[in-house]
Amino acid sequence: MKNYTTYLFSVLLSVVMLAWIGCDAVQPGDEGTLVVEAYLDVGKPLPTIRVTQVAPLTQRSSTNQITGTPASIVLILDGEAFSYTLVDAEQGVYAPAFADGVLVPFGKPYSLSVEVGDKKAHADGITPFPVSIQSVNIKVAETPVEAVLLDSLDIGLDSLNISLNTRTGYIYPVEVSISWLADQYSAETPWIETKLKPVTSFSSSIIDFFLLPSDIFPEESSKVGDDRLRTWNGVYAVPVPQLSDPFPTHELQVALLRSNDSYAKHASSRLDPSGREPLTNLTGAVGFVGAMSIDSVRIEVNQ
Repeated sequence: MKNYTTYLFSVLLSVVMLAWIGCDAVQPGDEGTLVVEAYLDVGKPLPTIRVTQVAPLTQRSSTNQITGTPASIVLILDGEAFSYTLVDAEQGVYAPAFADGVLVPFGKPYSLSVEVGDKKAHADGITPFPVSIQSVNIKVAETPVEAVLLDSLDIGLDSLNISLNTRTGYIYPVEVSISWLADQYSAETPWIETKLKPVTSFSSSIIDFFLLPSDIFPEESSKVGDDRLRTWNGVYAVPVPQLSDPFPTHELQVALLRSNDSYAKHASSRLDPSGREPLTNLTGAVGFVGAMSIDSVRIEVNQ
């Protein structure tokens, strides 16, 4: 296992940067910039859309403001136009006015136009081919290994005083292999996001190099077999207090998402401490509007 001191420093620096940036990252210099968020999930009903505007620079808050003027929103999906109406004024949430029974199709073009006063925003794309988890294989280590555990992190933003509570403990590494049917239909190269998330909350987080509980990558970079199944291998860990403690049985959520490179850039930039704000795919606004296909399963994990 690699020396964790350097890694701990990099993690700490990233956390500090994220906390610092969180205060003003969504506050560009142009006061009143629109923020638009919408996620089209293939096979599901048309999504709600959230429209807000960033807070003024004088307000030291990361909370977006609701636009004073109601937004005019039109979603065009596979050539059919759907208008939206305001359903939650406090949160700036809009829902399709007449779309009962309409589901998001795959492989179809879409575009979203938003107008608020003299401000206009636009995004477009193509919905991806559905993704479906075919199999999940799990391998639990026979014995736990030593690791560094992070119990709490206290950051004082005013003085940047940092208190980091770490201790040495033990973890059971759990290897997970996910298989899904390869995409041979999309015109553009699809991207895959994977997530391994125990449903049970453990008392400590783990700081270590070899863990890979989530990933974002071009689908064509994953292994593909003669059966057209692609695979991804990840690792998460379960902490235990003592070396002699047995492996805790728990429930694991395995999630798989297929989208495009715009989503991959946006999702990756959310955790990038060098960026001022997550990357957007909109013109005339910040935020994100995209289409994706999601599949997830829950599995009981025991040794």
